Amino acid sequence: MRFLQRLRTTLFSRTTVLAVSTTLAITIATLFGLFEFIELKAVDAVFGLRGPVAPVAPIVIVAVDDESIRETQLQWPWPRSYMAQLVSKISEGKPKSITVDVFWYEPGPDLCCTEPLIQIIRAAPDVGAAQQAIKSVSGDAALAKAIAEAGNVILANDINRVEQSGFVLDEYRRPLPEFEEAAMFLGLANLKRDTADGFIRQMPIYLINPNDEQAYFAWSTLTALNYLGAPLPTSIKSNSVQLGNVTVPLDGRFYMNVNFRGGPGEAFEQVPAYQVVNSDIDPPFFKDKIVLIGATSVSLQDVYPVPFKGSSKPMPGVEVNANVIDTILSGQFINRWPVWLGALAVLVLGIVAYLFSISSRPLIGIVLTIGALIAYLVFWYVAFAQLRTEVYVVAPLVGLTLGFAVPSVERATTEALARRRVRGMFERFVSPEMVEQMVETGLEASRGQRTELTVLFSDIRGFTTMSEKMTPNEVVDMLNEYLGVMTDVILKHGGTIDKYEGDLIMAFFNAPIAQPDHPKRAVEAAIDMRITLDQLKAKWAKEGTRPTNFEMGIGLNTGDAFVGLIGSEKRINYTCIGDSVNLASRVQDLTKDLRWPLLITEFTYERIKDEFDAEFGEARMVKGKTVPVSMYKVIGRKGAPDSEKVRALFA
Repeated sequence: MRFLQRLRTTLFSRTTVLAVSTTLAITIATLFGLFEFIELKAVDAVFGLRGPVAPVAPIVIVAVDDESIRETQLQWPWPRSYMAQLVSKISEGKPKSITVDVFWYEPGPDLCCTEPLIQIIRAAPDVGAAQQAIKSVSGDAALAKAIAEAGNVILANDINRVEQSGFVLDEYRRPLPEFEEAAMFLGLANLKRDTADGFIRQMPIYLINPNDEQAYFAWSTLTALNYLGAPLPTSIKSNSVQLGNVTVPLDGRFYMNVNFRGGPGEAFEQVPAYQVVNSDIDPPFFKDKIVLIGATSVSLQDVYPVPFKGSSKPMPGVEVNANVIDTILSGQFINRWPVWLGALAVLVLGIVAYLFSISSRPLIGIVLTIGALIAYLVFWYVAFAQLRTEVYVVAPLVGLTLGFAVPSVERATTEALARRRVRGMFERFVSPEMVEQMVETGLEASRGQRTELTVLFSDIRGFTTMSEKMTPNEVVDMLNEYLGVMTDVILKHGGTIDKYEGDLIMAFFNAPIAQPDHPKRAVEAAIDMRITLDQLKAKWAKEGTRPTNFEMGIGLNTGDAFVGLIGSEKRINYTCIGDSVNLASRVQDLTKDLRWPLLITEFTYERIKDEFDAEFGEARMVKGKTVPVSMYKVIGRKGAPDSEKVRALFA
């Protein structure tokens, strides 16, 4: 029953409500994609941590780079006659395929070779023959011929989005008919850039043209398909596509996560295009390789931010597609957690963090939370590097951190307020050390309880008569000094000050902090009060400012009593009540009759008789008892010097 009550209290506590609310808020934020941007940056980071890896496919990029532009001194796009030479040179090496990442939608303005053309025109018998000669040696014709003779050229095209009269249309664009007829395949060069930051992390395997509802494959897909020697897929799905014996996982929207092999220029072999045309590279170099022709110069503006280097060093589009091809041919696909799994991770880690925050000491909770953070980061990295899985990391770590921090801060705030409340309530009654002990142990002393106490009453004998000869200020000053030193003695021994009534002091032991040796503490405090009184009187006698012809009477009793904060909203006091308390007061009154300054009852005596010297005084009937209660005169600690012995009261 008590367990269920504690469980119910914990579940409906403010700390739990805050922790649950925080975790649910982060979970919902994850489901709605509010962490998408930073999660994508985490993907970039884990690519960098993994570092470059060797590609599997034999891919060579014939680069239209800065060096080639400088050496050829040709303006881009290059003359198609020059491109024809490039294709022919590569084809001589018998590559597996040649993919050209260049759009040729319009007829080219160039001619093959200026001087030979002039000679052909001069030799033509008439204008018609000259026109036929020009057509036969144009750059387009030469390029179409080179493509046809190679027999394994894949050309790039795209689905272009255009706006007309306020409408957005998707236009499927084709290269010139002679190029399309000569090519083995046409493949889309469309890229997929994340809307959050413009990076490329996914690429379309195919796209649906809205105008004819036909699926068109990307040129990277067709290049991989040709290398596999597999036919075009007869059926496609939004979450996967079968390319030969390779099943390519998709995200449900035609896109594949690209397993980038490295940063720009780090993974794939590249050769300058002009060196191929100039025969600086032997054609056999290309044998059985996948050759990709494309622009790599930043000046040609076909570069995009990708993981690894990001915007600081963007990757050419042709190299992006090289990574797509290698991902397909290697079968090393990257899977990404669905958003619901990321949200579930947030929920689980939030609950774990909350348990850390309530079930441990703060330091242990912090260590466990840091350990969980590190463990999850290791899991995140291993999942990517070894299992090729993009795990949600930012949102779960935020959930873990806040799941611990929010309830911990709330609990710390609550505890700080409780500490302040405890200090405010008890610093008047007990020593600072006891207050701190109460604060550290979280003792709920404000709750009433019945417990065994040793209660102490003391007052000054003859104070009323003595005070009549003093001015009010002298009385107040004397009492304040007297009560101050006596209070210090009581607090030193762990006593709790209950109240002052004129020269009377009431204190008790064993509350609010439990003290198994409370009878001993009380008797030691009483003896020290007697010694302190002698010292105080000696001081006053030396100063000659205050009277010293008075004595102190102290009475102690041990027994059960009720203790707690008692009073009204406007005034409250930590006090004890009960017959045992009343008995202690009567014992103090008897010190005058028995002419002994320190009396204890038999109930206290039985607990301290092995450590203190005491002798029987007398037995008295008291209220609430059916037999007389024995009173004992405390003489002092066993073996103590005579100077610390309790002396009889003066007559």
